[in-house]
Amino acid sequence: MADYTTIARPYARAVYQQATQTSSVDSWSEALALMSAVTCDTDMAALLENPQTGNEQKAELMLKVVSASLNAQQQNLVKLMAENGRLKVLPEVAEQFEVFRAEAEGKIDAEVTSAFPLSSEQEASITSTLKAKLGREVTITTTIDESLIGGVVIKAGDTIIDGSMKSQLESLALTLSR
Repeated sequence: MADYTTIARPYARAVYQQATQTSSVDSWSEALALMSAVTCDTDMAALLENPQTGNEQKAELMLKVVSASLNAQQQNLVKLMAENGRLKVLPEVAEQFEVFRAEAEGKIDAEVTSAFPLSSEQEASITSTLKAKLGREVTITTTIDESLIGGVVIKAGDTIIDGSMKSQLESLALTLSR
């Protein structure tokens, strides 16, 4: 999906700029979420992947499903992305749009993976530390991965903090093998 991110980012940036200029960020957010959901539908995904279906037909199919919920500019995005053979990256465009939105609003989502469940005090401590480090409001989601042995791995945007025992043991093993 990394190549989808590269493809989607310019579309998301252009859409976000348009949305902020026209004060329609919420509308675009909803429209992109709808477009994303439709392109992720298994039947629609199969149609979009079909090489025998032309790009214009793909746009028409998408618009038949979503046009009642989209304004003219949003419909033009569907047409443009279909013309360029990029409809399948709409979910990534929606995700990147939300990243730009959160950045502009001074917010960031962080994923905290730990070996054991975190207490509410630990979550609060991680949240406040990340807020101080990143200078943004932080919302964390936690997952458990027992293979970490101990410690946590934190992913917030492009920042990754790996304080897991697994990582430290791998680093030690690498050092000892030299």
